[in-house]
Amino acid sequence: MSNEMRGQSQLDLINRKTYANAKVLDYYDGLSELFPAEKVLFEQLSSKLEGAKILDIGVGGGRTTQYLLPRAAEYTGLDYVPEFIERVKKKYQTGNFIAGDARNLKEFEDETFDLVLFSYNGIDVVLHEDRIRILKEMNRLLKNGGMMIFSSHNRDYRHFRKPFWLTGSKLSLSVVKNLLSYVFFLPRHLQMRKHEVSNDEYTIVNDQDHRFSLLVYYISVSRQIKQLEDMGMSEINAYNAKGDQVNADKDSFWIYYLATK
Repeated sequence: MSNEMRGQSQLDLINRKTYANAKVLDYYDGLSELFPAEKVLFEQLSSKLEGAKILDIGVGGGRTTQYLLPRAAEYTGLDYVPEFIERVKKKYQTGNFIAGDARNLKEFEDETFDLVLFSYNGIDVVLHEDRIRILKEMNRLLKNGGMMIFSSHNRDYRHFRKPFWLTGSKLSLSVVKNLLSYVFFLPRHLQMRKHEVSNDEYTIVNDQDHRFSLLVYYISVSRQIKQLEDMGMSEINAYNAKGDQVNADKDSFWIYYLATK
């Protein structure tokens, strides 16, 4: 085992292994549409995106690249899974794509970017301490007046920690399929649950993502805003899955955050 692997947490090893799985790579590689909240935010910021220097963390298969690359003066896509970078380079002939870890972006100087984006809840697959490091790195790389956007799982979601096959109001074929999936993957889920963490600030759980193969961070809107305030970010706004600005929300599985340096 390499020194790098020895230094990684068990959570990190589990989640990296999941993202390097061929089926998971294919899943993200096949995504092409912006989510509704992203469409709202990008439209809201359209004039600021034109000619901007943009860092797109967790670029995956390039889902957000197709929208941001043509608008940016300089576009950099980054992912900690090298296989994603290999794939996205084949899709886009322009732009800068590099394998790197958002916890330590030493390859970039302070105040380099106008926008730093971390989409699809990528910030939720690391330990709490690493999450704070990522947010601090995103902040460091922003120019004064620059903005960060990221999405995160919502601990205030009304179905959080409820059996996911019971979140519907009626018995249906999809509910039955979900229940059968849970039974099939129950041994994996039970094994993963020993790595779960819960306290007043956040919760890390093994939910149904990628067949119960990820450990995922959940946080409330108020707690996430506090994290951003503590590092000096201003004009912090939260948006639900539809792109509506919210102070709290129980109906959205994810929340999007926009903050200005």
